[in-house]
Amino acid sequence: MLIDWIHWLSSLHPEELPLLLVGFLFFDAPRFAASKVCLWLEDAAGQVWRLLRGRVVEPHFDYCPSMCVLLAGYNEAETIGATIESLLGSYPRLEIIVIDDGSEDGMAAESFPYSRKYDNVQVLSRPRRGGKSSAMNFALPYTQAEVIVNVDADSHLGPAALWEVAQPFKDPTVGAVSATILARNPFARLVTWLQAYEYLHSIFVGRMVSERLGILSIASGGFAATRREALERVGGWDVGPPEDLDLTMRVRKCGYKVAFAAYSQCFTDVPATWTGLYRQRIRWDEAAVVRNHFRKHIDMAFFWSPNFSWANFFVIIDAWLFSFFFAYAFFFYTVWICFDPPENLGHILVTFYGCALTLELTQTLVALYYSSDRTRDLLVCAVLPLAPVYQLCLLAIRVLANTRELFFRTSYRNNYVPEHIRESTWHW
Repeated sequence: MLIDWIHWLSSLHPEELPLLLVGFLFFDAPRFAASKVCLWLEDAAGQVWRLLRGRVVEPHFDYCPSMCVLLAGYNEAETIGATIESLLGSYPRLEIIVIDDGSEDGMAAESFPYSRKYDNVQVLSRPRRGGKSSAMNFALPYTQAEVIVNVDADSHLGPAALWEVAQPFKDPTVGAVSATILARNPFARLVTWLQAYEYLHSIFVGRMVSERLGILSIASGGFAATRREALERVGGWDVGPPEDLDLTMRVRKCGYKVAFAAYSQCFTDVPATWTGLYRQRIRWDEAAVVRNHFRKHIDMAFFWSPNFSWANFFVIIDAWLFSFFFAYAFFFYTVWICFDPPENLGHILVTFYGCALTLELTQTLVALYYSSDRTRDLLVCAVLPLAPVYQLCLLAIRVLANTRELFFRTSYRNNYVPEHIRESTWHW
């Protein structure tokens, strides 16, 4: 088959191969690979220059604002204790507030022993579930900390994570700091392994690129920090999903910058079944581009809007192009090439796979350059040969989710937010 493919490839006219690969440009891999290589070239050149000059920059933590971690959860009794323990003693000026959002499994009861033992731990219990946004807003009056940190109640933080996420706030123009989310269960199953690979590339290195370009538009709900002043200016969290994307966009509208603390790491359990992954991504994608970039925050792209800036304009354009228009373009291009003769289709798919694999390998080398644990991340990246197929599956889910939200506003019927809350809010 390889010989047949090489013969077919050599039989193409010079202009046919570029034309064939035009559709490949609509896929995410080419732009991700190119931007990450540029990031690596810049940083590697800077590192070499510093070494030649004898200036080695050691990481140090010299900024210590007061900080409050909000642990809002629903039925997280099994994991809340371990999450609290991972935070205790990790930062000097730290408060921890646990918000039991109407749980039925005794989450508050599991948390109360910590509040009795430690002065900096509070437990708030609500009789009726209101959703994550409502729970975190409920907790805000109970703290006067300068920086508010949200951490999922079923996660744990890496060493010095809070110190790392605090440092960008030295710049008074920074309103929010995104952190790195990594899979805690990468090798449980194939589906978790692929997600661990995705998180390493899209969150860890991908957000380095977005920050460098000034277009970082999300500080993950799993672990992120927000300046209290910025939170008060925007009125706290709005009803999600995705409350993290929406809050970050509103912080940007207020003129703040969004930073990224790459080595502030949070480990969380990713879905362990394909069904769970599908439901998660449908929820994420339905509530992202159409709901927020096309509807709620479209004013960021209007030149006459007070919320306009060139950085905000490119945030919107980036989302429109790569998460909406190019997703549909690649989908229809894939349908189009399926009408080729069967013998050509196989060759085309092999060509596409080879190109995709090359780009994934390039991204993997960049990720390993920045990695703080190369042994772990090298094992995660061993699933690379399956990554192009996985990315295609995610693209198909994105197209489906965008279509559903565009015509039916399905994100407003998702049980992520209780019905009595989601029905009382504006449907963008």
